[in-house]
Amino acid sequence: MGTHIQDSLHGYIELNAEETSIIDRPEMQRLRRIQQLGLSSLVYPSATHTRFQHSLGVMHTAGRFADNLGINGERRKELRLAGLLHDSGHGPFSHASEVVAERKGLSHEDLSCKVVDKLEDEFSVDSGRVKKIIRGELEIGRVVAGDVDADRIDYLQRDAHATGVEYGNIDADTLIRLSEIDSRRVVFDHKAVPALESLLTARFHMMKSVYLHKACVIAEKMLERALENYVESHSVEDMMAMDDYEAHSRLREFEDQKGLYSKVSNRNLYKRSLKLDQDDLSRKTMRKYSKKSESELEKQISSKAGLKTEEVIVDLPLTPKDRNFDIRVKKSGSVRPLAELTPIPEALRDAEWQLVNLGVYAPEEKREKVKSVAEKLLKT
Repeated sequence: MGTHIQDSLHGYIELNAEETSIIDRPEMQRLRRIQQLGLSSLVYPSATHTRFQHSLGVMHTAGRFADNLGINGERRKELRLAGLLHDSGHGPFSHASEVVAERKGLSHEDLSCKVVDKLEDEFSVDSGRVKKIIRGELEIGRVVAGDVDADRIDYLQRDAHATGVEYGNIDADTLIRLSEIDSRRVVFDHKAVPALESLLTARFHMMKSVYLHKACVIAEKMLERALENYVESHSVEDMMAMDDYEAHSRLREFEDQKGLYSKVSNRNLYKRSLKLDQDDLSRKTMRKYSKKSESELEKQISSKAGLKTEEVIVDLPLTPKDRNFDIRVKKSGSVRPLAELTPIPEALRDAEWQLVNLGVYAPEEKREKVKSVAEKLLKT
């Protein structure tokens, strides 16, 4: 027998007995203790929603896609379970631990698939297919892992709702209703173009206002460094197995009261010493810097400034990917890329360069010293 959960975004989310049993496992309950937006609550105090809430929302939205696409039986169950478990491998504070793990060659998708292996005794479907959907290896799995998918639809709306930022409000009903399958892949009727434009625009504005807010960025970078220090004497798997509560306790025990994490937890954040954007560096140079090592630059700057390495943090530019959004639209019987029907995707990809910058941060009393050194090093 199934149950239902009242969700602030979707209303009632219905669960069958199998999904209920999986949700009750410790591997899923752990997600209640991991905030979806990591440290964004330092800027947006109400952004304390969790990976657990998001996972339920993705499962629910994947099920809605399946219903509209006429996918039923085991295939529908697979999509919903993949949506439920797609983030189950996330570590503490979400993005910060993910970055540290990826530098060690471990992705949260890999860890999510390990959770699937642990829970497969609860499954009535092929766990191998669920893992392939999570990894984006099945075409129909694009309902969960694509450019317009249940994951993005849920997190944009949920993050906007929690932060109070209005930009994430998208027309999810239209996107789902106008989705269809053509040649075994998910496409959208051309009438969905305005809703698709709205989703891409919402993503851009959420990046600008929330995900790349300068205070959120420096808090995340300080946390990354604290976690990197932690994994020097512990395994990455150990770090990723923790939730926010456990990581908070362990990091406070691991470092002294003046450590980076202690500063973050008390919102004593470093200040920006230098910001280099398109007015200062060409796109080619930005791409070059995006491939460098932050830690090496931090050592160089701190050494020249006569400071400790941990007193300088470099945030290298995250440059837009050289690819178009893989969104297909069906019009007059033919399927075409969305970019052929609207200039919005290309315009937004170009606009993303407005968000690209190279930042250098330091304690407030040392920011000018760091600025002087960093400018000479990075502008040459």
